Amino acid sequence: MKVLPIDVMSVSDVAQKEFKGGAKFQNGDTLFARITPCLENGKTAFVDFLESGEIAFGSTEFLVMRAKEGVSKYWTYCLARDTNFRNFAISTMVGTSGRQRVQNDPFLSYEIPQPPKEIFDSFSEIAEYWFTQIRINTIENQTLTRLRDTLLPKLISGEVRVRDVEKTLTEVL
Repeated sequence: MKVLPIDVMSVSDVAQKEFKGGAKFQNGDTLFARITPCLENGKTAFVDFLESGEIAFGSTEFLVMRAKEGVSKYWTYCLARDTNFRNFAISTMVGTSGRQRVQNDPFLSYEIPQPPKEIFDSFSEIAEYWFTQIRINTIENQTLTRLRDTLLPKLISGEVRVRDVEKTLTEVL
């Protein structure tokens, strides 16, 4: 649950563990926090970080939303981020005040207008481009973060000098 982002789409910190249980998911799924305060805080993610055909697992404290046949996986993610949908989910939470959770059943009663197929297809085509760009930017940010975390301590300690780094980068590029 801790790696689900609040205000961005992509998960950037993934760990490998032995499967002992939890919600299974695959690329194209949306992970939707079901427990308080994570749901209210907006913890939601689009799964786009797995290898092709790979199945992963995570906390039982999020719901895995998977688009049905003919429904855009991008639309499913956008629905999970929609204020009305989130408020509906929050209004159906049950349990003690500190450990309230959304159950699966209330989602069956949430009504959504169905757009014409042409509009739905057009949305999916446009969204696919932007979701791909977001993934590319996420990977670049991760690479730059690792580079900063590797170089900064060496620059501060004097182990490496800026001039040396510039020379190495010039040689590599």
